[in-house]
Amino acid sequence: MEAIDAIMTRRSVRKFQNQQIADAILGKIIKTGTYAPSALALQPWGFVVVQDQAFLNRVSDYCKPIMHSLMKDAHDGMSDAFRALLESEGYSIYYHAPTVIMIIGKTASRFREIDCALCAENMMLAAHSHGIGSCWIGSTEVAYDNKELMAGFRIPEGYSPVGTIAFGYPAEIPEAHDKKDPHVTWVR
Repeated sequence: MEAIDAIMTRRSVRKFQNQQIADAILGKIIKTGTYAPSALALQPWGFVVVQDQAFLNRVSDYCKPIMHSLMKDAHDGMSDAFRALLESEGYSIYYHAPTVIMIIGKTASRFREIDCALCAENMMLAAHSHGIGSCWIGSTEVAYDNKELMAGFRIPEGYSPVGTIAFGYPAEIPEAHDKKDPHVTWVR
């Protein structure tokens, strides 16, 4: 798959097959992430691979009511739809993906969030090239202050969570949404 094709055809997948991804493929996805650019080439990233569904369900159950409360005053179409998901029986913020990878960054690295986000995009594109779906999960962030729950992620000292990505073989691939024309200013 050509790079531009991968970029243009990757979609956030929210429905996964109940099939685990081989460790060798996950290793390639992670390795591809480490080829992202980083400020001063410091490469501040690390990874926590979670396949324990009971633990992911605990994190999801903790996050759902907090996310619902945070969104109580948002009433656009996407917020209303997400609130309905949060209220639905059996919903998981990880969409029951077989693997969730938490990207962590060296806490002392000033640009860790940007660097790790670049790494995450590489990983999602690499997954797509292997026929694996992915979805960036922002909802995990509300659990970052829960020390007991975060201990389950086994984040090494000196690192902090940046974000989580759900990975799995797609049960369905969403259609492309129209992209808004960006505001572009040319300075010549």
